[in-house]
Amino acid sequence: MLEPTRPRLHLTPLDPLIPKLVGQVFFRPWWDALGVPLVASVYFPLSRAWAAAITAGDDPRILGQMLGIARPGPVLLRRTAAAARLAALYQRAEGVWRDAFFTPGTRAEDLAQIAGRRDRASFRFMIARRGFLPWLRQVPAVRWQVAGPDAVWQRHGARVRGEEPAYPAPDCPDVQVSGAIATARGRQYWLRFPSPIAGDACWAHVYEPTTSPAKTTMIFLHGIAVDGDMWPEAGDAFAALLERGIRIIRPTGPWHGRRMLKGYYGGEPIIARGLAGMLDAFQAALAEVAVLTRWARGQGSGTVVLSGVSLGSLTAQLAATACRPWPADMQPDILFLIATSGSMTDVAFDGSLARSLGIPQRLAEAGWSKEALDPWLALLEPHGQAVMAPERIVMVLGEADDLTPFAGGSALARRWQVPVENLFLRPQGHFSVALGLLCDPAPIDRLLAVIDRTAQGR
Repeated sequence: MLEPTRPRLHLTPLDPLIPKLVGQVFFRPWWDALGVPLVASVYFPLSRAWAAAITAGDDPRILGQMLGIARPGPVLLRRTAAAARLAALYQRAEGVWRDAFFTPGTRAEDLAQIAGRRDRASFRFMIARRGFLPWLRQVPAVRWQVAGPDAVWQRHGARVRGEEPAYPAPDCPDVQVSGAIATARGRQYWLRFPSPIAGDACWAHVYEPTTSPAKTTMIFLHGIAVDGDMWPEAGDAFAALLERGIRIIRPTGPWHGRRMLKGYYGGEPIIARGLAGMLDAFQAALAEVAVLTRWARGQGSGTVVLSGVSLGSLTAQLAATACRPWPADMQPDILFLIATSGSMTDVAFDGSLARSLGIPQRLAEAGWSKEALDPWLALLEPHGQAVMAPERIVMVLGEADDLTPFAGGSALARRWQVPVENLFLRPQGHFSVALGLLCDPAPIDRLLAVIDRTAQGR
């Protein structure tokens, strides 16, 4: 039986933006009891109204159809017009940003100014959600389009039957590298390339130390509805990695951030389409991880760490087993998982966010049950041992996590025989265990030790 390590949380933050009091008060399970309702009942409905407004523009008929409001009133229409104007201003700033950053020879000083203008426009665009607070109770959290079993079998059946590879190694497209800017967090630039599966452009934000060559790269995958490159940067638990000369790549996941689909907020299609959305997202994300892993090795990183939180962890752990047939330069060396579960059935039917959004009921209405989901677990969950040795896997789990339920994460750790010194079980929930890394350096310290041993060939 796993024995959790329960040291007291270190109250020396890794990032000076996070004061001691915040860690003491917020990084506890009570925050998770508040966090899930805030996400499901506030952030998602506001995002739904915002996404509808941007799509509808000045057409009240489209707005009413997308929000289920028969006759949008004049105040709602004004808020809609304001959001659409901010969207247009953001798109203009984003276009200037892309032209400047991907045009060779643009001065670093100009890039920094253009990035600042783009970031301000992005923030005003994203924060426009708050304008729809008066209609919070009238707007659904998700624009549901759950595909039934027949549709999913038609789209993905050949993969689950073994007639096609489940997750084949992708053909690697050319990866474009933007101009770079120097910031307090090191040298920063962006990557873009055609997604091998999703059909759009994949984006990744790269943080690179300037003091030494990056012999190790971490690819960090974000959670659902997290549009990191669209919001101002906050505290970062991985600052210590940059200080140790490790490159960090933060890809934008399918249908998030710059990759949002028209009429949807970031990540919404993954939820809205049920199993089909999750299968499509995993298929696209794993191919993109393979491209980024090969790119990192081509830039001198002999060691590649694959990491993620929440949905990002579910994706990373799947890649850790699905990549076995891939070329060696596409396979990660180390796995660092935060707030994960080995059981997608638990996440979809029993997870707190799933229940708050009504996902089990929506799945049932479309013809899905736990038993009907069973054949698809081969494409949703890691099977067999990970491609890396157990001593190269580090996991951080919250014992009170009921969003990606803790039992599934601990079962995966046992199955993979993760060493006890690499397993951090915390008396926290889903959100608090992830945020807790800001003031609990032990898991990061352990990861650094694993990186050092891996680099030395031990």
